[in-house]
Amino acid sequence: MHVKNTNTWVRLAYMVLFGFLLNAGGLVMSAIVFAQFLFVLITGKDNDNLRNLGQGLGKWVYQAIMFLTFNDETKPFPFDEWPIAEPSQGYSSAPRDTEEVVDTQEDSEELSDSSIPSFVVSDEGDNEAQGEEDGKPKKGD
Repeated sequence: MHVKNTNTWVRLAYMVLFGFLLNAGGLVMSAIVFAQFLFVLITGKDNDNLRNLGQGLGKWVYQAIMFLTFNDETKPFPFDEWPIAEPSQGYSSAPRDTEEVVDTQEDSEELSDSSIPSFVVSDEGDNEAQGEEDGKPKKGD
């Protein structure tokens, strides 16, 4: 019987600990989000240190959830190293210079009836097809 397995009960203790730490992590993440928003409002760009902390915390939350759901046996921080934040592009409220401006005005001279594809048979084709259907002979027969 697996109920007497001490490893399972020890894991339960770790799971309870990481459950509490995840709740605290959620509060810290909320504070980071609020602080980042204030930085963007005041300075027009995000704070690199808060962005890196948020990325590391997000990775830690992922590792903790993987442990809690039995998808990983490795215990996350503080029993392992803190996740490494990879450099990412920051946010700036200033307009970017690399954006292309797309001209939405169409040149009316470029478009003509002949350049627009038609899925309707021409008038000549309609008359010929109608004549055949009516049983009337076509012109020239």
